[in-house]
Amino acid sequence: MLTVHHGGIVRLSEDPTLPDTALPSFPFRYMFKDLQNNPQKNLLPELPKTVSDLQLIGREAMTDPGDTIKGIPVPAVHTFLAQFIDHDITLMDDTGAQISLTTPTVLSQKQIDKIVNARSPDLDLDNVYGPNIRKELDPPKGDDPRKMKIEKVEGTEFPKGVNEDGWHDFPRLDDGTPLIGDSRDAENLILAQLHIAFLRAHNAIVDERQCDFKEARKILTQHYQCIVLNDFLEQICDPCIVKRIIDEGPKFFPRPNESFYMPLEFSVAAYRFGHSKVRAAYGHFNSLQDNGGLGLLFGFTDQRLTANWVISWPSFLDTGNQERLPRRIDTTLSDRLLFLDEVLLDGHDIGVKNLAVRNLLRGYMLRMPTGQAVAEAMGIQPVTREEIKSVAMQIPVPPNKTQADYLEKTDFLDKTPLWFYILAEAAFGGGVRLGPVGSTIVAEVLIGVLRNSTDSILTDPGWKGPTLKRKTPDKFDIGDLLNFAGVL
Repeated sequence: MLTVHHGGIVRLSEDPTLPDTALPSFPFRYMFKDLQNNPQKNLLPELPKTVSDLQLIGREAMTDPGDTIKGIPVPAVHTFLAQFIDHDITLMDDTGAQISLTTPTVLSQKQIDKIVNARSPDLDLDNVYGPNIRKELDPPKGDDPRKMKIEKVEGTEFPKGVNEDGWHDFPRLDDGTPLIGDSRDAENLILAQLHIAFLRAHNAIVDERQCDFKEARKILTQHYQCIVLNDFLEQICDPCIVKRIIDEGPKFFPRPNESFYMPLEFSVAAYRFGHSKVRAAYGHFNSLQDNGGLGLLFGFTDQRLTANWVISWPSFLDTGNQERLPRRIDTTLSDRLLFLDEVLLDGHDIGVKNLAVRNLLRGYMLRMPTGQAVAEAMGIQPVTREEIKSVAMQIPVPPNKTQADYLEKTDFLDKTPLWFYILAEAAFGGGVRLGPVGSTIVAEVLIGVLRNSTDSILTDPGWKGPTLKRKTPDKFDIGDLLNFAGVL
């Protein structure tokens, strides 16, 4: 059967109902491929000790510090917007490699070359508009062919501040399965409601402009690209690095005269920074709900939504709401992600329930270079072992140790797994944004993808700036989209 599990990996060939041409196939490649030529210097050693050390760090050392570290003043919606963007541009099909975290061994280059991206690397909202992996789950249009179909929620007990028009649910099959462009957008309630906002925004554009479906999609897509470029990237990356890449172009991605690809360093390491920002719970996500634990939020979307579960968005935009603030970017994950259940794992490698272990092992198996090697390839002064250690010393590990005590038992202070390095680099800088290596990889890839996208606002001569209603004349952010969609 088809499996899509945490981390966005799919095995298409395991579903006999899917033809080989069900989705487009794009390559994954290394952003710093020359580092693969000297694995002894640039990669983690292929040793049983490396595997056991990665398991040790992920299982024992990346523990949740709870309330000892305050959240960061960034809108909480960006945690889920990051996931939404990821679903638009990547879906790893590892059929040819058959990655198994229960028996972690480094893959050959031949195996890695068989891993493909089953999503177009294009900021085109195909997670909203389709196609779905299963064609029968493609999103339908409404009674008006210019619009996307949306369903009303059940019941009439709406939370305070929520639009009571009722149009807050996906179209669904009788068993509750949503009919949407990418089924992963239904994996948690907050992400699902963000997806609904995009559907509503499309229909609002049709009503306002009286345009056809194609034009409405183009308008929404370009405003979404505007959000990615001018709102999302500036919230998660060093703004100076973002500005330099926009003004001067990327240095490392894509390389001249190469076909477009998705970098493994981005998908397997850098863009997984968001895992550290996820809270264990999002209680009071509306005026009627106290319980907002991840287990509940991830287990509630394969059924018809009721009115009292609709998200109230203001607190997800309020950077003064201490209960809602994202965790800082650092070398810890919330407890809920360190003890995943089968609902979150979707049945794949269920023996490895710790997301930190899963990320570390996957990076090792896919031959991720160390953080130090990538920094040197970029011409950036690497974070030193003492700086990494200083970050780790802030992380208590009960009963009387710190994360640094565990790192000292490994070689990872000098040869740091890329995902862990990017988290430590960000934490050393305060944890509000990614550091130099993380910012460069994420910004170069997203700006490169944007420049390569259909109707790109960076290359379309017809794009003169945002035209939908907004708070700031020259900027359109995620709050503006939620407001335009009528959910804020």
